[in-house]
Amino acid sequence: MNQNRKNSTERSSSSYHPGLTKQEIHRQLKQLAKPQLWKFVVALAMDWLVIGGAMLCAAIWPVWWVCLASVIVIGTRQHALGVLGHEAAHYTATRNRKTNDTIGMLLCFWPIGGSLTGYRSFHQRHHRHLGTEHDPERHFFKAEEWKIPVKTAAPMWRFIRGCLGMQILDYAKLIHSLIPKSKIEWVGIPMWWMGFATILWMLDSLWLLGLYAIAIPTVFWALIEVRGWTEHRGIHETHRYHTNRLLQEIVFPHNVWMHYEHHQWCYIPFYNLPHARALDQKTPVVQLKEVFEFLGTADHRNYATTNGYELTPDHFSDQALIS
Repeated sequence: MNQNRKNSTERSSSSYHPGLTKQEIHRQLKQLAKPQLWKFVVALAMDWLVIGGAMLCAAIWPVWWVCLASVIVIGTRQHALGVLGHEAAHYTATRNRKTNDTIGMLLCFWPIGGSLTGYRSFHQRHHRHLGTEHDPERHFFKAEEWKIPVKTAAPMWRFIRGCLGMQILDYAKLIHSLIPKSKIEWVGIPMWWMGFATILWMLDSLWLLGLYAIAIPTVFWALIEVRGWTEHRGIHETHRYHTNRLLQEIVFPHNVWMHYEHHQWCYIPFYNLPHARALDQKTPVVQLKEVFEFLGTADHRNYATTNGYELTPDHFSDQALIS
């Protein structure tokens, strides 16, 4: 375990609910770690129903503004599928690993052109080496426009550019990093897309495949980058924040905004993260806007000290800010 993760773990173990014993905390965490497949399936079905509804609307009213709205809606739910795929990468869909991986591949990763095995390898290294030079996520945020401090509108402007497909090279770099680790995925991913195209062709709606595909390197990727700002930017650890219900549903689905809790207890399914959060009564929780203020011209050292974080020097454009 690297030093940053050790410090984070020690801090977490000392900040549990003051009214509970260590044995009670351990019992609750063990209970929260039990996956319930039906909850995962319901969340997955809702995402696919929304995608299907958006595509149906475009098929019934094939005018530009309906198609545009459909792409936006589809992209948000593709992001939600990615979040559920992330759950499967941690084996939290079900304890049956074969079923877990089958669902994760067929209904989460393959539909967004990704690989479960490739992502799992990439993401495990992220957890294992969080905040160090061996953390693979750090290589995606080296451009100057990711450097802190950023202008107030910079994250929003980058999001808009992402939705317009202007960040497609960054998306391609991610896909290149998630090369499948199994033969079944090398065959399964193109087969899935061929099957999807065949179904749409049989419904005389093959053109809808274009809408679905366009959403991936645009809206889907733009939302991934929004999370890039809010999760670890500027600190070795993970920002612990709260946001409103609308953003939770559209931008941060399936409790992915509870990224701090996920890094503390990555074995706990997403629907139990609110209960896990309640066990930690001492670690500060800020509002999402405070995270973005930190990314701007706020007092970075004060933010880090107040919340118990360690600043990451190479995230900043001006070393004097953290000297």
